[in-house]
Amino acid sequence: MRIDKEYPATHSMDTAWYCVDEDGNVGIFQIDDNGPVPQGYDSSCEPDTIFWKEFSSPGDNLVYYHEMTHEQIAPLLVPKTKPEGEWEKSYGSETNFWWSNCLIKIDMTNLPILEKALSFDPNKEFPHKAYCISRDEGLFAIDMYGNKKGVQLLKESGIIEAIYDLPDFWISEPYDDEEEVDDGYKRFPVYLYMQDYWPSSRAAEKMIEPEYPLKITQLPQNIQSKVFRIPLRFKDTETIQLAEYIPVIVSGGPEYVYDNKLWSLLKLSDGKRGYYCEKIHKIIPESEFQIYLDEGKAEEYDWNKHRELKK
Repeated sequence: MRIDKEYPATHSMDTAWYCVDEDGNVGIFQIDDNGPVPQGYDSSCEPDTIFWKEFSSPGDNLVYYHEMTHEQIAPLLVPKTKPEGEWEKSYGSETNFWWSNCLIKIDMTNLPILEKALSFDPNKEFPHKAYCISRDEGLFAIDMYGNKKGVQLLKESGIIEAIYDLPDFWISEPYDDEEEVDDGYKRFPVYLYMQDYWPSSRAAEKMIEPEYPLKITQLPQNIQSKVFRIPLRFKDTETIQLAEYIPVIVSGGPEYVYDNKLWSLLKLSDGKRGYYCEKIHKIIPESEFQIYLDEGKAEEYDWNKHRELKK
């Protein structure tokens, strides 16, 4: 995570990122197209990418390490029940989605065999990684649906002691209706806050509260000092408007001009509304800002009149 540049607006893309609360608990924030993201966060990805990549430290080869406790891992250990599918021609190569998003258990002494299997991935430009979530238990999240040669090596060597069907990070994101979080997502040990696509001005609402939350101390050292910290407790907080706590960049909300600055109308954590200015990280309550509108000191943003403020 780099924090030395501003993040582009979230318009026309999903953005996921994370913060840590006063108790050291990790929370993922999912913003759909619109809404505030922290200033300085310059990576856009889905929650599953964050969970595996951002929360992991790279290994020597194609293995990343992301240590979790037994209590955090236990809900993920759901054995595969469907029979293994056949390899089929798809997009010019052989694929078998039974081997997509698996969690396997091996003896750590067999790690070189797993690394060799991963090296057979035909996608040399963006090869799939394996994410070790526990060295003690020898558990690895893998995605080898397009790596037939690698799968054959794993099966022939007999190193897989158990294989589980890794739950999906899946969220239903209808334009107007309420989101629905898949039950599989609820198995992961992170808080989830989500903001609807519409209205874009609303605050983020808590969707998941894990029993054994991931801690900041479990993240790699290289990102612990860079994570965004929020002065509250996720356990006690149902709704969060990030602009109240940290400098953010807002996209999609109604914009106004006051004091030669842009102000975005946002819904606050307490249900009230306020006008937020990215430039000075300040919120003016709606009742106060309305006075400026009535007096003609503030007005709605007009592209032809105020375009210079966007530069």
